[in-house]
Parts: sequence; structure tokens; C-alpha cells
Amino acid sequence: MRSTFVKVMLLLTIISFSFFAYGFVMGVKDVLKPEASNLPQLNEKKERAKIGKEQLHIVSLGDSLTRGVGDKEGIGYIGRVKGNLETQYGQKTMLVNLAVSGAKMKDLAVQLSSKGAQYSIQQADIIILTIGGNDLFPGWETLGNVDFTKYRPDVTTFAENVNNILTELRKLNPESPIFWVGLYNPFEDVQDLKGSSETVVNWNSVLEKTALNYSKTYIVPMFDLFQSRGNELLYTDHFHPNDKGYELIGSRLMQNITSQLNIHMKDGEAE
Repeated sequence: MRSTFVKVMLLLTIISFSFFAYGFVMGVKDVLKPEASNLPQLNEKKERAKIGKEQLHIVSLGDSLTRGVGDKEGIGYIGRVKGNLETQYGQKTMLVNLAVSGAKMKDLAVQLSSKGAQYSIQQADIIILTIGGNDLFPGWETLGNVDFTKYRPDVTTFAENVNNILTELRKLNPESPIFWVGLYNPFEDVQDLKGSSETVVNWNSVLEKTALNYSKTYIVPMFDLFQSRGNELLYTDHFHPNDKGYELIGSRLMQNITSQLNIHMKDGEAE
């Protein structure tokens, strides 16, 4: 009887030690040679797969800034983004630029109802736009008569227009990221238009707050890039960017695109 008891206790001791030894070995393995987590990285894989397509489709919308007015090369910021994606990131890119010089927000809303624009947006991997500057500032013929210390643009209508545009874009293309380029103030150094900077800041704030209601929608700020640098960055019309201004817009936009979509320069290129 005693012999049987001893044998059972010895067997239990051996089993317990075996489990302890196995746990110890596996713990050391995890420390010295950790394995990657098996949890799926769905969002990152989805975005990176899209950037890794053989050809990336970009659709740009809006007004004369997206059209590139004031750029002697004629490509504006959107052409520079396309060029950087191809040369620095090795990404073959197709660009469809639907921007119209002088367009206001209501014009863009009408354009989004056309079959051609709808098809392009549905095929887009990235959507980029600028719009609102022509809505914010009155025409040149009345601009000099505006007291910007008292001027209050119709932000309610502006917010409604932003909602309408983003809602329509998301109906047409629920997944692709939208990059909306914010406004700068081209008139901050014009003595008769003092107070216009506060108007632009408030306008951008409405845009940013409204865009928070939409997925994968990013407002790219530009106000700070042009602040106190109008003579250096504006075209001769003192409204549109010059070559250097478009270069800065394109660079800021590229920073946002590569950061949000987690893409990297091709081998051999310096960041």
C-alpha cells in the first residue's frame, strides 16, 4: 500500500515538473525570440494595398487653385503631388483634374450631379479638392469697399454646402480618403483689408468642424504657410499662389497623404 502511494506521488511530481519545465522554456523563447501578433491589421492593410496598386487613381476637384492658375509650369499643387508620388514613391498615378477656375461651392455641387464626374469619383483611390475661396471673398469690384472688421460671411450656408459636397462624395465613393485643402489669406498685407485674417480662420474652423462628421476626410491647413509671406508666395494677381506657393501646398499635402495612408519613399530616396 505504501509502495503504491509513493509511486503515485512520484508520478504526480514528475508530471508537475514537466509542465513547469515546458512553461519555463516557452517563456524564455518569447523573450529571446518573440513572434509577431496574429491580430489582423485590417485598416492598415487595406490602405496600403490601395497605394500599392499598379496605378493609383486621383481625382481633383474645385476652383482655380486646383487648376493651377498662377503657376508658370501650369501643373499647380496637384501636378506636383502626382509627380512626387511617381518619382519619390515609385507609384504609377493617373490624375483626373475636374477643377474649374472661378468655381464656387454651388458650382461644384452641380458638377457632382454630372455622370462624367460621378464615374471619375467612383473610380478614385484618392479625392483632393479646394473650394470656398470664391464664396468667402466678394468680387474684386466690391472688395475694396468691405470693412473686414465688421464683415461676417454666411457661415451657415457655407457649412450646409460643405455637408452637401461631402455627403455626395461619400455616396459616390464611401471608402477612398478625401483631402480638402484649407484656405489661406492673400490679403493680410493689404492695409484696407485688415481684419480679413480672422475671417479666413473662422471659415477654416467651420470647415474642420463639419468635416469631423465624415470618415477618412482630412482638412489640410494652409493658412500658416502663407502667413506674412504674401510677397514671396503669391502670383502677380496677389490672389493665386506662384510656383513657390504651389510647391509649399503640394509638399504639405504630400505630408498628409503619406502620413494618413502610411506610405513610404521607395528604396534609395531620402525622406
